[in-house]
Amino acid sequence: MKLLYKRISQHLLSLHQRPPSGNALKRLHNLSGFICGMIRTGSSHLVDIGSGLVQDINANSKTVAAKRFLEHDQVNQKKTFLPYLQLFLFGLLSIIDLGKGILLAIDGSELGKHNAVLMVSLIWRKRSIPICWLTKSGNKGHFKVEDHVSVLQSAINILLPLLPNDTNVTVLGDGEFDAIELQELCLKYHWNYVLRTACNTVLYENNDRFQPKNIGLPPEHDVFSIPMVEFTKKRFKYVHFVCWHDQQKHQEPIYLISNLLDVEHITQAYDQRYGIECLFKDIKSTSFNIHKTRLKKTEHVDNLLVIAALAFITLTAFMYKYDHLKWRKKVQRWRNDRKTLSFFTFALRLIKYFIDYEVEFSIDFSMSKNDNVCLKNTA
Repeated sequence: MKLLYKRISQHLLSLHQRPPSGNALKRLHNLSGFICGMIRTGSSHLVDIGSGLVQDINANSKTVAAKRFLEHDQVNQKKTFLPYLQLFLFGLLSIIDLGKGILLAIDGSELGKHNAVLMVSLIWRKRSIPICWLTKSGNKGHFKVEDHVSVLQSAINILLPLLPNDTNVTVLGDGEFDAIELQELCLKYHWNYVLRTACNTVLYENNDRFQPKNIGLPPEHDVFSIPMVEFTKKRFKYVHFVCWHDQQKHQEPIYLISNLLDVEHITQAYDQRYGIECLFKDIKSTSFNIHKTRLKKTEHVDNLLVIAALAFITLTAFMYKYDHLKWRKKVQRWRNDRKTLSFFTFALRLIKYFIDYEVEFSIDFSMSKNDNVCLKNTA
């Protein structure tokens, strides 16, 4: 446990242009401990994340320290997560072929019995990287169109300074995200979108009203599209409607709307939307069990997600650095035809292997050969 804590705290500290001091330094060390505790225990309960602290104090004191951290007014997405995320994204985007564009997914998930999160993530290697989120009390059905627009705008503000101007960005979302306001936001920034829509959505083709449920696919075809339709009774123009039914993957047809013209591009993009569902699974049942949190206050749950998101990108960067056949064979049965573990599960198993067998390792958010990155002082 101490080795993992040391590597995390050393790296987080190294990213600051001016080393923090006083209470800011104490919070950084505590944050490192809580990330460590969450990774090692696979739990988001206060007693478990607090166990990552290396101070020789009793368990109750560590739990209290975790509680106070989540309640602290200087702990939030903007101050605690975003600075590290920006450096991580700088490294990640340097190894992605931006010529092929990037995909973002927006989706919601419930946390415990009292809160839900609305998140935008960057899809990479069949998984998603958390970018930003909005936490509210209630279930995920409580999010309004204004919330969808707000969280996507936050993602835009984060990514725009990091992306070349000509980067193709496509936003993916399920049926609850097909509002005109979200489409307009994408178009404002010249981003693309592929969004699912309901079977009873009202559409117009040359003033002829129709609904997706009344569309039948031609024989021996799994996709049919109508470009330049008008969307809903508000007659939002220049929308591409696609009816897609891949019977090997879906029991029922999927109805999509997009501003893209290429039908194959639309279906292939939407097919990767499940990456955000994998992300929720990773931070919930697969690893951190954040859905079992007993926290009730929304702001505390939001800050718990800060720890979980930092733990996630820590493991992602660790995986990229050590994703070699030599290490894969140490933690999984090897198959020549495919990798049997997702990158997230592989990272979890390997980091525990390194600790158990006292293998030297490092944490590095740069995701590239260029280590000359640092944070502006955020103390």
